[in-house]
Amino acid sequence: MLSTIYIHKLLKNQIKMKSSTLLVLLLAALISPLTLASVPVSETATQELIERSAKPELVNQDTQSNTQRKVISVKAVPVQESTFLPFWGDEARARGYELPLPFGVSISHMNIRQNIDVDSINFDGLGWDSYQMPSSLFDIQVDKTRQKSKTDTLKLDLWLLPFMNIYGVVGQTKGSSLSKVSVNSDPSNYKFGSMNWIISNIIKGMHDNGQLKDLDFKLDFKGTTLGAGTTFVGGYENWFATLDMNYTQTRFDILEGEIDAFTLSPRVGYSFTIPAIDMLNMSPSKLNVWVGSMYQNVQQEFKGSLSDLNMPPDLAGLVNIADPDGKGRFDVRQHLESPWNVLLGAQYEVTRNFNLITEFGFAERNSFFVSAEYRF
Repeated sequence: MLSTIYIHKLLKNQIKMKSSTLLVLLLAALISPLTLASVPVSETATQELIERSAKPELVNQDTQSNTQRKVISVKAVPVQESTFLPFWGDEARARGYELPLPFGVSISHMNIRQNIDVDSINFDGLGWDSYQMPSSLFDIQVDKTRQKSKTDTLKLDLWLLPFMNIYGVVGQTKGSSLSKVSVNSDPSNYKFGSMNWIISNIIKGMHDNGQLKDLDFKLDFKGTTLGAGTTFVGGYENWFATLDMNYTQTRFDILEGEIDAFTLSPRVGYSFTIPAIDMLNMSPSKLNVWVGSMYQNVQQEFKGSLSDLNMPPDLAGLVNIADPDGKGRFDVRQHLESPWNVLLGAQYEVTRNFNLITEFGFAERNSFFVSAEYRF
């Protein structure tokens, strides 16, 4: 009986000991499963587990390294940019559209050669003492006019909507127009023997003998150009289309008068992606090419003193006789011979912030345009 009780107590103690051991092992397993996997189950091991559980290091060095490697290998999700402009820009980006930076500043140069139709050339203020010549005394016929001009501008723009850009320009325009003119007069329009009849006969005689035929009539002009415009854009995959319209006015510094111009330019193009060039440390970029057309409605009016004109000698001599006091004035009105021409251009996006643009115009109007733009 005693032996039975003894055996029972012994078994009970062993069960308690094993229960205690299992409890410690369970706690250690909850605290450090990776450590438990490398340690045998024994009382010595249990003691080591208890000691380790009291230490702050819960995982071994290899586990930490693996954990760090796992964290490093996870790629960060790019944050979607959000800007105040353009309006509805976030919605467009959410649909997968890549939008340019909202603000831009650019400098540009444009060179134009085009034919001009002269509507009228009038002289007035001629005469001496109490005699005043009527402007109808000079019948000026214009054969052909060619105009050339150069314009340098500064442009500021912003994307108001994902598909709409607005801008303003300020710059300097310099150029000249060269016309072939002939000056004649009809004495029958005036009273026989009057001063007007006499002068009209002199002018007609000079015309008939070739002195006042096919003369070079040149106008030099320079002035400040101001303007504003808007551009609408749209696209599908790599194809895109734009419609640009603007109004500019050039006020002359020397001559009186102005040039008012309305321009409309539709374009259709394709966007190419250029891969990165590691040797040149260049990131991926884009090249946009297009064809289009430009419509210009230009009204030009030049006014000024006759003494400011560089006239051919025969015409200048006649004007000096008719205008001894230097009070004579001229008024020239002209417009473009052909409002349309063809465009071919390209834009190279060096970086997201900087791009270069060049465009050629040909057919009825020859033009060259180059621009450097910074966006932010």
